[in-house]
Amino acid sequence: MVNLNGIGVFRALLLASASGMIALAVPASAQGQREPASDCRANPLDPACAVAAAEADATPAGESQSAAIIVTGSRIARKDYTANSPTITVDDTFIKQSSTAAIEEQLNKLPQFVVAQSSTTLNGVSGTGGPVAAGTSIQPSATSTPGASTVSLRGVGANRTLVLIDGRRGTPGNANGTVDVSTIPSAALERVEIISGGASATYGADAIAGVTNFILKKNFRGIDLDGQFGISDEGNGSEYQLSGIIGSDFADGRGNVSLAMSLNSRAELFQKDNPNYRRLWANPDTTVGAAAALGTGRPGIAGLTFPANRVNPTTGVPLANPALACEATTRGCVITDYFAGASPGVPNNITAVYLNKDGTLFGGLNNFASRGAGAFLKPWPELDDLNGYYFKTLSSGVLAAVTTNTVQTVPSDRYNFLARGNFEINDWIGVFAQGLFSNSTTYTQLEASTASDLFIPWGTGKYTGAVPGAAPTSAVYQNPNVPSAVIATQSVVSGQIVTSYAPNPAFNKIYGGILPCATAGNPGYNPTGCTNTEVFQAVVPASIQQLLNARATPNARVQLAGPLPNPRKSYQDVTTYTLIAGLQGSVPGTDWTWEAFVNHGIARTISRQTGYYSLNRLRAVITAPNFGQKFSGTGNQYGNGSGATTGTCTSGLNFFGGYEGISQDCREAIAEDNTSIGTSRQTIVEANVQGGLLEIPWARDTLRFAAGASYRELRYSFLPAAGASAGREFQDNIIGGPFNTIMESTGINAREVYGELLIPVVADLPFVKSLSLEVGGRISKYSPGGTSYTYKVLADWQVTPWLRFRGGYNRAERTPNIAEQLLERQVGISIDAIGDGCSTRNGNTFSANPAVNTKNALDVQAVCLELMARDNNGIYAPITNPDGTPNANSYYNPTDAQTRQGTGTIFSNSPRVGNAVYIRDYNPTATKLRSEKADTWTLGVVIRSPLDSGLLSRLNLTVDYYNITINDPISVIGGGAQLLRCISPNYNPAVEGVAAGATSAAGLNTPQIRARAQAAINNPDSTCASVFRFRSDGVGGETGGFRVNDVISTYGNEGQIKISGIDANLNWSFPAGPGRVNVNLNGSYTLHSKIRAFDGQPLIDYAGTTGTGALGVSTGSSFRYRLFGVLGYSWGPAMASLQWQHIPRTEDGDEARYLNGLALVGTDNSGLPAYNLFHFNSSYQLNKAVRLRFGVDNVFDIKPPLTGVNANPNRSLGELPGGNYSLFHDVQGRRFSFGASVRF
Repeated sequence: MVNLNGIGVFRALLLASASGMIALAVPASAQGQREPASDCRANPLDPACAVAAAEADATPAGESQSAAIIVTGSRIARKDYTANSPTITVDDTFIKQSSTAAIEEQLNKLPQFVVAQSSTTLNGVSGTGGPVAAGTSIQPSATSTPGASTVSLRGVGANRTLVLIDGRRGTPGNANGTVDVSTIPSAALERVEIISGGASATYGADAIAGVTNFILKKNFRGIDLDGQFGISDEGNGSEYQLSGIIGSDFADGRGNVSLAMSLNSRAELFQKDNPNYRRLWANPDTTVGAAAALGTGRPGIAGLTFPANRVNPTTGVPLANPALACEATTRGCVITDYFAGASPGVPNNITAVYLNKDGTLFGGLNNFASRGAGAFLKPWPELDDLNGYYFKTLSSGVLAAVTTNTVQTVPSDRYNFLARGNFEINDWIGVFAQGLFSNSTTYTQLEASTASDLFIPWGTGKYTGAVPGAAPTSAVYQNPNVPSAVIATQSVVSGQIVTSYAPNPAFNKIYGGILPCATAGNPGYNPTGCTNTEVFQAVVPASIQQLLNARATPNARVQLAGPLPNPRKSYQDVTTYTLIAGLQGSVPGTDWTWEAFVNHGIARTISRQTGYYSLNRLRAVITAPNFGQKFSGTGNQYGNGSGATTGTCTSGLNFFGGYEGISQDCREAIAEDNTSIGTSRQTIVEANVQGGLLEIPWARDTLRFAAGASYRELRYSFLPAAGASAGREFQDNIIGGPFNTIMESTGINAREVYGELLIPVVADLPFVKSLSLEVGGRISKYSPGGTSYTYKVLADWQVTPWLRFRGGYNRAERTPNIAEQLLERQVGISIDAIGDGCSTRNGNTFSANPAVNTKNALDVQAVCLELMARDNNGIYAPITNPDGTPNANSYYNPTDAQTRQGTGTIFSNSPRVGNAVYIRDYNPTATKLRSEKADTWTLGVVIRSPLDSGLLSRLNLTVDYYNITINDPISVIGGGAQLLRCISPNYNPAVEGVAAGATSAAGLNTPQIRARAQAAINNPDSTCASVFRFRSDGVGGETGGFRVNDVISTYGNEGQIKISGIDANLNWSFPAGPGRVNVNLNGSYTLHSKIRAFDGQPLIDYAGTTGTGALGVSTGSSFRYRLFGVLGYSWGPAMASLQWQHIPRTEDGDEARYLNGLALVGTDNSGLPAYNLFHFNSSYQLNKAVRLRFGVDNVFDIKPPLTGVNANPNRSLGELPGGNYSLFHDVQGRRFSFGASVRF
């Protein structure tokens, strides 16, 4: 196990320094080097390469390179390329050294970055506990754009990392204020400057973690064309990019214009196309990719679900559940063993039955287990190509359905265009303008959604077109649009519309020849009217009919269950444009320069979601004869259908016949495609000035300054389809998709002023070649949001020409962004890592588990029971039955795993029962948020070789210590936290002593205890009003009980983030043979990664683990260290290099929570093993104009390690070693790239 207590700063500094000195390679930081130490093609991370490019940018055409340059991190121009904060610079060569054009994929190789959102991975999803496949993100919202690409410095979150383009803010893509970096035109990209020490005083408070500044080519002259093609070694997942830039001077060099364009197309790649995933799916000890949570049968084949199977729906008393004798036999059990016909709740020990293609029966994922020499209720075939499901039997005997159609790499088509120009009107003033346009289309995909709450009538009762006994709120069941009801003779009896049971000529006219019961002369003709069974028996298989008729109540309605025809897809069309125009110049007689400009941008995301269905229209079609065969329904029966549309279904929705034969009009009749539009607008008016103020004679330098003011206006709107708008649709339900709320155009205004001083202190003293201070401050007034103050004090001590120390302090106050301040109520589904605190198997010390909460477990249980009673019409369900047996109504039944094992149904396959609980989050606007405050300290040393010649003459090293503390962080207070604040006396003092007088759970049902529990949940200072628990009806194989159903989560200022570590960067070049060896190494070591998820929780140090996603932190930010190195060799026109990525052995984040009493009891998994990845790149200068390149990503085809592996599974409870591929590592396998550039 990794030592989670950390090590001392001194020891870590020595370790980082030593490793940097002996390593093979390191990326660069700005450190004052004026000549490249290496070939920039082989060593694109050499800072001197960036120096040359920066000087060229700052130098007008025809002049010598002596102009001052501006380094990211300060707005003060200076004569050298010196930064006082940890800084890394990479050029466009590095960006191109990959099989993909995705910029974020290359940046994420650097240890300072943690995956946020990329083409393969989506990190930071609430409650997931880790990253997920980006291709499964299908739900657009005001805070989520599927298919976008973002970056996260230090892993503190994409919204705490500022993205700039040429030092100016990019246009944000959503209400979180994050910028999609895929909108940046690669053809015009010259380099990327990354400052990772905080830069809020210079650029704004949202630069808490630092700045990623994309520098575009300036004053470009000539033509540069580039093309690249990439493909996996499986021959799939192809990607190509074409780009070009053309530019020219005009007016005798006083002006320059350039145009750049790029086209990128990335093909879809599914996990089933990756041999790594195929091998993993075949492993019987893993459930990776499993869709067991759906509790369904074979997609496309209907099932019958028996609600509340384990509980009598009338009395609420659990049914007898004896172990069947057949389970002990060699033949195992068959379906007839489960249908004694004596129970009104239907078959014992089974909640659903599905039909296989060959007519055999399948009990669903949650009702399958091996017994003896055979098996029962198994799906056939095991591979379902149509719906992308692969069924496998786990080593525990449990069945799992793997979703093979998960998108591994998000497909995209992207077009970027950039036009820019500048013109010097005279020696003191000029104009400049820039226009950036980007359009990208992507799609993501998730498995088909599951229909539930869907019933058909059955039995000898007369068919009326409505389901007998349907709830009055289910309006569609009384809807006259159901054909048989529309055309039936109706009369009003006691105020109710009733359909005559007499033969109906109109009904017989439509269904004559289709239904025997409606066809005169047919032996099956029913002169008194068709029965419910007769209108469905042609499409319900005989084996299913036999089961239905064997019920004690054969006339009871039938609930259907099963996935719907198509997978859910989300298509994104994102258009971004940014227009910048302004004046720039200098002040005569001084070295002052100034600029004033307007920056206006719009990012519009149009999302179209398919594979969603209207529950009401589905009900209307499915309850028509033969599941809607020859259905025709009109939305308005009055006025001859005036203003209404008509839906038809020719084939019917044959639930038991598979979806292959369903006609297109049937699919259209029930489809509920959704289109949403999210629009982000940003307008900035800004003016800046900088220059020298006065000479400091004792420092032999100039006191320099920068100052500026800006007005920034941010607006955002989100307009979902009416059917997906919470508050506007309450009679229908979109199957498979949560609701969003219309967010009218709303936003924030910011008025800011800032100032910086570069103060020379002394120079040319012993051990002080120069000493200077860099101070700055910014005042920002937000409306709404108040005023925030940011400031910095940095120092630069040049000891000798080869030794320099740097460091300082940054204070930032980040005001809440649009999403955090103004977000309307959003509805989503998430899994909370804290889990269900009411579970007596929950591992949290504040939970109802007496094994870990020895003091207050009964108090918590009593409050939980009262919550359940409150939300279920006052019905009190004790934890145990009067005879002491486990009560199936209790969601958190401690012995449920053993009980289910004895009945032959699904085992509890993990100790996480009661921990990973599905909740629906409602995120309304918090009433009042404070600014989060961040303090960043840095201290570093920059060493240049003092030698003028020899092997070590071009050796450079930087080592920087950083420490970031964020107080009052703004984030969503999750559902698990909301529940704990209700039920735990640590947060709700009224819970203390609620169970006084009770010695066990069986003694909680007394008037006194219940009264105290009711007082506790009514405590206005608790969060009980935000948590709701409802009875589970057993749909989809659930065992019943009261689960957390709705949680109102809000943004808040709680918890704390404290991270510290050391960056070490080495750059070395030396001649060898006919060429030159180039070495780089970039290492980042984590000293501490401490997170307090919310107030009252301990400050947990995740260093050495995969970390946590709490407080907006990116999971994966807590690896003990990460290394990225480059070893290159260049000779003449040729270059070759090998990149190396290393991640050490790492524990799961649950380890840190467990050691602090906040995670699973006794959990210890094997963590992640050490990981090494290698990438090869090469190029050859064919002639003066043409350069060819070739590369291989993941040269040795290293597969990602498994994460979440249980090292000590309790197989008696059905636990498995499990595990899934870590998305912190490469999941794509070996890939090849071929490219060429042509320059004129």
